[in-house]
Amino acid sequence: MDLNTETFTILYDMAESQDNLLYEDMIGFIQYQTNEKKIEFDGFFRTKWEIEAEHPMTFDDEYFENEERSELFVYLAAEIDNEVFSWLEYAWNITHDEKMTENVLHREIFLLKEKGVTF
Repeated sequence: MDLNTETFTILYDMAESQDNLLYEDMIGFIQYQTNEKKIEFDGFFRTKWEIEAEHPMTFDDEYFENEERSELFVYLAAEIDNEVFSWLEYAWNITHDEKMTENVLHREIFLLKEKGVTF
């Protein structure tokens, strides 16, 4: 099974199995799958994870578990990769009242950057 099919299958299973579907859980999974595609921004996620493994305490737990940082990572990846965009679009559309579009994606990136979210 290819990465795209596997990702949609698991996202679908997540949506079907949870009474209280959490967008954050889906973002976390998409982040993991995006990492499998070797997409990074400013060394986030893989490079900084490897640095942490070699030099514990370089980054605290909050750094890797920050939901807004994960969202920004997925949103930026969705901007450059059509598969990631389709995964995000699926997750967004079943958890939000508006449909994911490129304009919505750009708005969400802008809002997170305005809040000071960085890698």
